[in-house]
Amino acid sequence: MEEHLGNEILLDRHLVAFFASRESSEEVVHRAVQWAESICQTDKVVISGFHSPLEKRVLDILLEHKHPVIIALGRALYKKIPPHLQSAFDEGRLLFVSFRGYYRHSWKSAEIRNWKAAGMADEVFFTPFTNRSSLSTLHYTMDRYGDTPVYILE
Repeated sequence: MEEHLGNEILLDRHLVAFFASRESSEEVVHRAVQWAESICQTDKVVISGFHSPLEKRVLDILLEHKHPVIIALGRALYKKIPPHLQSAFDEGRLLFVSFRGYYRHSWKSAEIRNWKAAGMADEVFFTPFTNRSSLSTLHYTMDRYGDTPVYILE
C-alpha cells in the first residue's frame, strides 16, 4: 500500500535517497552538510525518512534552500501537515509517501520505509555506519545485487 500527499510530480524527477545512522561523528555530520548543500545546486529530489538526527539536519538544509524533498513515512500519512513543513508543502516542494497504514512508527516500519524509499531512488547515498546498523543490510543488498548506484559519504 503506497499513498501520497503533496506534489506527486516530484516522483518524475531524478530521486536521490539519503540514509544516515542515528549516531554520527562530527566529521560525518560535516560531510553530510556539505553533501546537502551540493545537492541544493542540482535539480535532484531527495527522498528519505528524515528520521535520524543527521537526516533531520539534512532536511533542514534542504528546506532552507527551498529544495524539493520527498518524505518517506513508516506510518500512515499525516492528517495535519507539521508546521515546519507547511510552507514547503504549500509551495509544491514536498511530497509525503506512506508505505504503511499504521499510525505508530516502529523499527519494522522504519526498515520497510527505508527499503521502499531506496527502491524508488535513482541513486542512494549513505553516511558511514557500523556492521550492526540496520543500514548495513540495505547497503550490502543494494550495492551487491541492485542496479542503482550506491555511495557512502566518505
